[in-house]
Amino acid sequence: MPQYFGKLQTTEQPWSTIGSVQSINKIDRTIQFNCTNASLKITILAPNLVRVRMSPTSEFKDRSHSVTLPDEQWEITPFEVRETAEKIEIETSQITISVKRDRTSIECFDKSGKPFACDRESAMGWRTGAIAAWKRIEPDEHFYGFGERTGLLDKLSEVKTNWTTDALDYNSLTDEMYQAIAFYIALTPDRACGIFFNTTFWSQFDIGAETPGVLRMETRDTELDYYIIYGPEPAQILATYTQLTGRMPLPPKWALGYHQCRWSYESEDVVRALAKEFRDRNLPCDVIHLDIDYMRGYRVFTWSPQRFPDPAKLIADLQAEGFKVVTIIDPGVKYEPEAGYEIFDRGVENDYFVRTAEGKLFHGYVWPDKAVFPDFMKPEVRQWWGELHKTLTDIGVAGIWNDMNEPAIAERPFGDGGEHIWFPLDAPQGPPEELSTHAETHNLYGLMMAKACAEGLQKLRSRDRSFVLTRSGFAGVQRYSSVWMGDNQSLWEHLEMSIPMLCNMGLSGVAFVGCDIGGFAGNATAELFARWMQVGMLYPLMRGHSAMTTAQHEPWVFGDRTERICREYINLRYQLLPYIYTLFWEAATTGAPILRPLLYHFAGDRTTYQLYDQVLLGPSLMAAPIYRPGVEHRAVYLPEGTWFDWWTGECYRGPTHILAIAPLEKMPLYARGGGIIAIAPVRQFVGESAIEPLTMRIWPGIGEWTLYEDDGRSFEYEKGVWAKTHYKVYFEGEETIVEIAEREGKFAILEREVIVEVVGIGEQRFTDDGKFRRLTFG
Repeated sequence: MPQYFGKLQTTEQPWSTIGSVQSINKIDRTIQFNCTNASLKITILAPNLVRVRMSPTSEFKDRSHSVTLPDEQWEITPFEVRETAEKIEIETSQITISVKRDRTSIECFDKSGKPFACDRESAMGWRTGAIAAWKRIEPDEHFYGFGERTGLLDKLSEVKTNWTTDALDYNSLTDEMYQAIAFYIALTPDRACGIFFNTTFWSQFDIGAETPGVLRMETRDTELDYYIIYGPEPAQILATYTQLTGRMPLPPKWALGYHQCRWSYESEDVVRALAKEFRDRNLPCDVIHLDIDYMRGYRVFTWSPQRFPDPAKLIADLQAEGFKVVTIIDPGVKYEPEAGYEIFDRGVENDYFVRTAEGKLFHGYVWPDKAVFPDFMKPEVRQWWGELHKTLTDIGVAGIWNDMNEPAIAERPFGDGGEHIWFPLDAPQGPPEELSTHAETHNLYGLMMAKACAEGLQKLRSRDRSFVLTRSGFAGVQRYSSVWMGDNQSLWEHLEMSIPMLCNMGLSGVAFVGCDIGGFAGNATAELFARWMQVGMLYPLMRGHSAMTTAQHEPWVFGDRTERICREYINLRYQLLPYIYTLFWEAATTGAPILRPLLYHFAGDRTTYQLYDQVLLGPSLMAAPIYRPGVEHRAVYLPEGTWFDWWTGECYRGPTHILAIAPLEKMPLYARGGGIIAIAPVRQFVGESAIEPLTMRIWPGIGEWTLYEDDGRSFEYEKGVWAKTHYKVYFEGEETIVEIAEREGKFAILEREVIVEVVGIGEQRFTDDGKFRRLTFG
């Protein structure tokens, strides 16, 4: 068979596997297992969090560029160690870790004795250039997360490689993507766990593809290092995982509005005309993105004097109309010696650019043709790069879009063909005292660029929150940036794939995510664009974007019917902003995703495990979009509980399947019984009116929810200048009771009217004074 495909058979190098336990030592929170041919360390960091490290050389290195919270910064967790002739057991208040002496394999159990994250018989091993662990896949176990992934939701029986790549023209079979996040959640009906593979080198998960029932995680690192997180539900796993790798800061509220982008709005006149169209057509929009053509010859941190002669005035005029401007920045710096390009000159003078192992300045080809690349592993380079944004922020730029940072490099000038390359794997990176190679830091390049940008903007715009967007990143990217799913296509398949892609990102700790509405490459039909805008209303990052050479993709170019549909769903987005902003606060404080697969809230319901085409926006609003042309009906699964049709108020009791009617104007939406959603009036941009009446729409049932508010722009919320109002709904006999707790926090709410609407029953109005209220609905 190999000869049939033109390949000769190969013999894989065998694995050396860890031997038996000879002795153990307990040092503070770590138990070290001294084995016949390796050392194993198990560190207890929290009652549900364990770190596992194995080295065949018994050498363990801690790296300053690690994205995880250092062991010593976790609170001390009590645990008990028990030894028998067969095994060593470590017990916390939530889990038990059992290590068999004869083959040094790890098994984990919850308090009821149910297993999770268990090694198979050959538990850990190594060979030249690789080290790996093998886990047993439990019956009825399903796998989610893995960062940015194409295809559907559950990744069982697939192979997932972690190596940041310019994934141009990706499809449902693409493996390596722009992001590399080696984290997954394993779910069964009665328990769940998470695994974070703590390596920046090339790594790979085989989730039962090669050997059914066995999960292999392999890396080209010199030691094995991973964390086990027990749930028992996804929410607890993500809370611990984002405590480990960091949580997102609250973005400015305007960043939750609609963003319009294209490669490119190539001149000041085009941008002004674009802004005018939005306002004249009453299509809400907060942000206009400028792609690479705003620059002078694609030189970063410059403006084209012909096409953008007065960017400061342009941005000021746009601000007066309620628009914020976001500009793109790439890492490639034009190679231009003795030409007065200060960024290149300063970078060379201070040795800020990546060099080869022989000391030569590395160069490749990107938009400005021959280019060099900053070494973001050096702290001084990150500081310098962050400060360079001053040329943009000084004239009013409110956010930065980081692109091409996998890094994406060609071996020859764009347009001349050639291969995509990256830095030589032996290229040294980082400070001299902790020099690494690109083999170790490749996956960190986009993350470190985003970090440099975010930290720079925080200093340059110290009064106001900034918006940061990145294409590439690594675990922990949520601390610095939002993420979009790169260069998608104007295909129904890519619309369908967008929801599971974003859900798996959310289940990987990255909540502020989006896909290009309408598709970046290719030409959307009017029907596809309308359906995509409906789905895009749900994306945490709601941005329309399209490529050069494609047809225009603004909401009005597809005709009156499509424009009306786009207006209705963009309006709905703006109405939901108080609810969505609260979801962002929840993400920032607990790590919860904003866009959630149904399994997140219904982890015990097997029907949700493969359900990739329905989605929850927060806990209370479920969507069942249409993903195919000509389709105006679809089956919808309603999990346990009471559900209400958003549009008609019709009530259903789950679990059940229903047939939803969905003409082009309608995306099926359902509210959960007991759900509480805050709704604002339609505005053309965030902050258009200082005083906004607030509607609390409540669906009959039992539930509670906390509304979070602050000024939406400054960092005062970090000092307690916020407001939280807790709402509760329940039945008392035949009556529905709504309790509104006394408002907490230092943020002053201007006098406003609050309308409490219990759907299908009635509404009550009052002037909001922040005091406790108990409302009765008959």
